[in-house]
Amino acid sequence: MANGNHCMYFVERKMRFCRMTVREGRRYCGEHQQDDVEDDRVPCPLDPTHTCYRSRLTRHLGVCNTKRSLDERPVFVVDGANLDDEDAIAAPPRVPLSQLDGAVVGTVIRKIYAAYEDLPEFSQTILRHDVLRDKLNEETCGSNVKRHLLQNASLLGHLERVGLLRDNTCFIEFGAGKAQLTYWLGQIIKDKSNSCVLLVDRSSHRHKNDNKLRREESRLAIKRIRADIADLQLNQIEEIQPIKYKVGIAKHLCGAATDLTIRCLTKSMSGEPRVDVRGLIVAFCCHHKCEYSSYVGREYLQRCGFTADEFPILCSIVSWATCGFRTKDDFDSPRDSTMPQNETADRSSRSDEREVIGRMAKTLLNWGRLVFLESVGFQTELLYYIPTEVSLENMCVVATREHSS
Repeated sequence: MANGNHCMYFVERKMRFCRMTVREGRRYCGEHQQDDVEDDRVPCPLDPTHTCYRSRLTRHLGVCNTKRSLDERPVFVVDGANLDDEDAIAAPPRVPLSQLDGAVVGTVIRKIYAAYEDLPEFSQTILRHDVLRDKLNEETCGSNVKRHLLQNASLLGHLERVGLLRDNTCFIEFGAGKAQLTYWLGQIIKDKSNSCVLLVDRSSHRHKNDNKLRREESRLAIKRIRADIADLQLNQIEEIQPIKYKVGIAKHLCGAATDLTIRCLTKSMSGEPRVDVRGLIVAFCCHHKCEYSSYVGREYLQRCGFTADEFPILCSIVSWATCGFRTKDDFDSPRDSTMPQNETADRSSRSDEREVIGRMAKTLLNWGRLVFLESVGFQTELLYYIPTEVSLENMCVVATREHSS
């Protein structure tokens, strides 16, 4: 039941009554006024997710929180800063593979096989940085927590292996979330001279580990900014300019965010003031969310014979690597013990083949990113940093660059 001084509107999505208080003599809050409305409510022109009374619209626009946030936008946030005009090349809308002609999908699969044959073998180099040794040995460490710790331990181990954990460096975590990776990084660099951490995320999070790190390590400079990577200009962030070198890190950035991170770092190298990016390490994730307009490896795919129209198909095929694949017949047919063994084996074989194709498609998208990084002066490695038992998204790119004198 709704409280006497609370709104009587039932929010079906949350399965409860609205908790907003109401004016005396009213049954509904301003958002949910119904028949007893004394003035029409209209969507706010600045942010249509909320409304206001039409008669008070002018006054509302002067105090709206959305306007305030737009007015207070920092100089390092510029709409589309990491998207060039020529990148407005749009691939056709993504269509489920089940709705496409089999011959079209078959053509893309043949191109995947042909392109993959030219790739080298990739090493599985699983490292564990000593900073996480005691934590990983704790008996109370749950399986899900341990899975993330193992990934962080390997990524930090690779940072140390290639010499990126140095003095006079700003480490930038893109898509930082709750900053679990940064927390352990902070334990390593707390004694480095003139070093800092910059965390970038477009959302706000509770229980952030950077707050914990601040309490523990007051000497380490830590800054968190809320921004979309597509709009971020690193060379306009004053706090990190005195730090000579920059290193980008990211774990499991979804699809297009990975490409925007690479663009953000590489564009800052040619901007004013110029940012000296010494290297980056990015663990890939969610290739099915890649977008043709931001993907950095377009030229590589074009050399492999893929067209813009085939890019959405390629991104759909990658899901076979982690989600399996079943045909319409598989869904229509019962899966029970009466099914002939040869038919069961045939379906299993088809599923295994599609999983292999999906992993090959993922690798091609990753290789295109590597090719782009090499074209702008980085020395690169593409490797498996963690076994599939820990995560199916187990590939990362490690890139380093000679620093300028």
